[in-house]
Amino acid sequence: MDHFGIGAALLGAAQIYFRSARQTGRTTSLLESVKDGDRIVVRTHQEEHHLKRMLELRGLKVGILVIDPSTPGKVFEHPTSQGRTIFDHMWVEKFYEMTLKYASKELDHLQRESSGFG
Repeated sequence: MDHFGIGAALLGAAQIYFRSARQTGRTTSLLESVKDGDRIVVRTHQEEHHLKRMLELRGLKVGILVIDPSTPGKVFEHPTSQGRTIFDHMWVEKFYEMTLKYASKELDHLQRESSGFG
């Protein structure tokens, strides 16, 4: 148990940031920064299709991988990109959210297993 509520506070702060960052141009910024040979990692096939259309309009040859944030290591199951590998902001948000929740559960487990009865 997180006696001090640090995990809940961090998760709450992250969620506030994620909501406040909506519609701020992060996708546009991403599209402006990528170059041919780069690749972008997204969470879902729907996001892949949306991004693919936007990249085609700009004439960019950028790879897109769909990888669940709960299994980030799957990126290594694909060949190395010619350029950079960039994780889309929605992927990164989900990864941080899941990691913070995992840390809280792990702390609960450690405390429960290392405590005596009563």
